Amino acid sequence: MVMDFLNERGIRLIGMAEATQIPSVPADFSPHSLLRNARTVICYAVPIPKGVVYAERNALELFWRYSNMVYRTLDGTTNQLCVTLEESGHKASPVYGCFPWKLAGRQFWGMIPLVHWAEQARLGKLTKCGLLANPQYGTRILLGAVITSAHLEASAQLPGDPCAPGCQECIDACPVNAISQTGKVDHHLCIRYSGVNPLLTHLLADPHSKQKFSFETILNTVGVDDHGAYTCNNCMKVCPLNQ
Repeated sequence: MVMDFLNERGIRLIGMAEATQIPSVPADFSPHSLLRNARTVICYAVPIPKGVVYAERNALELFWRYSNMVYRTLDGTTNQLCVTLEESGHKASPVYGCFPWKLAGRQFWGMIPLVHWAEQARLGKLTKCGLLANPQYGTRILLGAVITSAHLEASAQLPGDPCAPGCQECIDACPVNAISQTGKVDHHLCIRYSGVNPLLTHLLADPHSKQKFSFETILNTVGVDDHGAYTCNNCMKVCPLNQ
């Protein structure tokens, strides 16, 4: 039922994972933190065309607009899938493709970390730059997910390491050195450099706004969707898996 539902909406990249605790992920961002009786995490992805990433002109503008539009489509599909699962007698919680974010330490987290769960669901494997690489599309994918109480068979494991031995194209291409030689990514550095949002910058500089609202509230209301733009996707552009 789930596969047919997503296929009918043009989504072909689909995987399932057992809802467990991933050791590297804080318990506050586990599936069970959203849905107590979670049994399965359903992950799915939509590819980003090469003609967007490698456009001769306005590539970042195309990437920004394409991503925002696809995230809205993914989020709408996620909502519909939750309703469909619950009409079948199961509980379901949505996991949206981008916002809302939570701040833990100096790291930004989604409700659950989609790249980690998409790896568990065998949609791809994590690369040195922290993006998920799919066997067919490389890191040119956008993710969505649903957590459900339904028991669904887990997807088969993917073999191998996506990054070629010795490859550090993304490490060398990062303007702010946010990717270490070991593959650990400083998300704070990355996000501050790779996006621009004039309204968010203005509000965070306003003492009255900062006193009245939490940082997360400002971020998740002002930073979402069309209010900001991308200024860097070098790690995606230089990755040999995308070319």
